[in-house]
Amino acid sequence: MFHSGELAIQQTVGVREVAAANSKLIWPSIPDRVTPFVAAQSYCVVGGTSASGDIWAEFVVGTAGFATVGRGGTSLTLPLGQGGLLDRQLDLSIGNHVGLLFIDLSTRKRLRVNGRIAATSSQELTLSVDQAYPNCPKYIQAWRLTTTDAPTDPHRVETGTTLPKYAWDWITKADMFFVASTAADGSADVSHRGGNPGFIRTQGQTLLIPDYHGNSMFSTLGNFLLHSGAGLVFVDFETNRMLQLTGDVELDLDARGDMPASVDTGRWWTFRPRKYVVSLMGSSFSAEFIDASPFNPAVFEAPVK
Repeated sequence: MFHSGELAIQQTVGVREVAAANSKLIWPSIPDRVTPFVAAQSYCVVGGTSASGDIWAEFVVGTAGFATVGRGGTSLTLPLGQGGLLDRQLDLSIGNHVGLLFIDLSTRKRLRVNGRIAATSSQELTLSVDQAYPNCPKYIQAWRLTTTDAPTDPHRVETGTTLPKYAWDWITKADMFFVASTAADGSADVSHRGGNPGFIRTQGQTLLIPDYHGNSMFSTLGNFLLHSGAGLVFVDFETNRMLQLTGDVELDLDARGDMPASVDTGRWWTFRPRKYVVSLMGSSFSAEFIDASPFNPAVFEAPVK
């Protein structure tokens, strides 16, 4: 059920039994009772690798019902192009791994779906589902998103290798982002990360990101242990833009001696971006902030190494 990276971190942290119990929620397909949740969503996050091997994540905006679950929950179809996955960075060749996160920010419900691309055309992509599982609502800031008819130009992009100042400001003020990672066999996964604004610290060209208490399965950090690449995506709801980053990760699983003990777990990971893309999303929407997660830990200075 778990790969060697996940097992290693579970053992180090001392949560193997908790992880084993939570693994019962990992399904080999999307259950019928979960299909209505997927059908009700108008956005998701997709992660995977590019043709050059870089890991990227994309925030995909469509309309309710844009993702469809196949019979028996063994497949999932997404539209391509305007109103769906824009295929900016990802290699969507048949057989490649893709991870998806369906998240309803208004209710803080989320579902992870991982699998391989089984078929693709000019209009849609079909994923063969390997696993699906829900996550708890912790650290999700509640937003009410409504898609609009306002036109956007999804091809209007800015790219580079050194982040401009406004991008760093965007990151340090963020209260959430999404991260894509891959295991040794290439299987992809996408996860949410959130906290109070300022929970991401920066040192030079590096992001320092705390690891809060979760489901103890360590899907993301376990992938990092085996493959130190990641793709991050930040969303600006006011301007309908997203900031995509690809880069390299280092783990710090025991930083307690370098920070206040009240900083949740004492675990951190650092991310150094190598490339970035800023672009408009394929569909526009209006956003209303509801409230912050009651689980958010207080923000403290990250350890200085």
